[in-house]
Amino acid sequence: MTTTQQPGNPVTRWAKTVIGAVRHLNGELNGAGAAMARSNRFPQPRPQADLAQAKQAHPASGAKVLARA
Repeated sequence: MTTTQQPGNPVTRWAKTVIGAVRHLNGELNGAGAAMARSNRFPQPRPQADLAQAKQAHPASGAKVLARA
C-alpha cells in the first residue's frame, strides 16, 4: 500500500496567500509614501507667466450675467 502526502493543508495555503498579498500591498504603500515624502522635501518652483502673456481680467457686464441666469 502506497501513501501519498498532500501538498499542505488548504487553510494553511490560503492563509499564506493572504499574508503574501498583504505584504505586497504594504510594500507598495510604503513605496508610495516614501515617494510623496521625497516630493514634499524638495518642492519644484511653479512656472511663472511672462507679463506679456498675462491677460487682464475684465468682469462681465450686468446684461451678460442676467442673460445666462
